[in-house]
Amino acid sequence: MIDDIPDVIVLSKFQGKGIGKHIMNSIMDYLKACAPPNAFVGLMTAKGVSKFYERYDFMERPADTPGMF
Repeated sequence: MIDDIPDVIVLSKFQGKGIGKHIMNSIMDYLKACAPPNAFVGLMTAKGVSKFYERYDFMERPADTPGMF
């Protein structure tokens, strides 16, 4: 079982070709199949790309929110 994926980056020259979408769809399929119910899944993004992850039901956390949630 995967416990941690430290970093996934699509190089800028390959962005906009569906690679990130394919990676995220694969990760989400894995989580649906393997993660226990109510598992906590955290995601940290580069500045300015959080909108991409909203389609996968990740939400941007307010900057002044302490702790993990």
